[in-house]
Amino acid sequence: MACLRGKTILALVASACTLLIVVGVLTPILMPKNNQASFGQLDAEAHGVLGESPYSLDVLFMGDSEVYTSLDPLQMYRAQGFTSYDVSTSAQKLPYTYSLLDQALQGQSPRVVVLETNMLFRKFTVDDALWRTLADTFPILEHHDRWKSLRPVDLTARAKATWTDPHKGFRSNDAVKPSSAKGYMKPSSDRAAIRPLNRWYLERIVERCREHGACVVLLSTPSTKNWNFKRHNAVQDLLDEHPDWTDVSYLDLNLAQKEVPIDWASETRDGGDHLNRSGAKKVSAYVGSWLQERYGLPDHRDDAYYYAWNKAAK
Repeated sequence: MACLRGKTILALVASACTLLIVVGVLTPILMPKNNQASFGQLDAEAHGVLGESPYSLDVLFMGDSEVYTSLDPLQMYRAQGFTSYDVSTSAQKLPYTYSLLDQALQGQSPRVVVLETNMLFRKFTVDDALWRTLADTFPILEHHDRWKSLRPVDLTARAKATWTDPHKGFRSNDAVKPSSAKGYMKPSSDRAAIRPLNRWYLERIVERCREHGACVVLLSTPSTKNWNFKRHNAVQDLLDEHPDWTDVSYLDLNLAQKEVPIDWASETRDGGDHLNRSGAKKVSAYVGSWLQERYGLPDHRDDAYYYAWNKAAK
């Protein structure tokens, strides 16, 4: 019996070793060789941050589609001169936020990381978090379908990131679909629920930013569909529960309707869910000025190192 157990253990060990060898061989082959969609890169616009010049970004904007429809890095660069990037994806969940942040921080040292708060309320499971961890550890899990489009160069070329989105992750849209805004931001003393797993990931993200010397801003962009006073109260409670978060700020633009006067009849593209280009201009103007004044962000417009930014801004 002991002999059989020994043989079983040896067989399992051998199988595990074989699997690791196969994964080790296939991973560099199946990995996208550049950070563009044409190379098989998923969420290429967000991963375009990896193609930015090393340590050239002052701000990272992170979150779901509320980010890439509301915040225009090039508009802020034209007005204030600091550099930023929308590291945002549709329906982004916090485990993916942490993963994207970790990748970006390998080549950037931002002064500020801005987290859009809508994703704090997006549900995900332990299985979702585990999958993200496994996909980051074994990228072959996420790119296994690339065998269909492999080219000879994929067998020997090394992965690199040379591309960056010319719009710095922002996606402009001029469509108009009004929102009535009835009952929008009606005062309430109730609180929305933020799940424990979401809280834990936010704490990890804040700690990761601190390790890199970056301040954190929790930002609620204007949205009649996604935002209300209950959610505002829940986010404010989070800050109140962490008195040690002295380097974390909260800016809710849904309560700044005089400073950012969104016209919900003409400045939303889909009935109050996302802003269109006109609404995004107002948000970007206010956020750009607020960030520069609060954090003393540098003006790079006369710096030759940022020639590409000046060219893109034009």
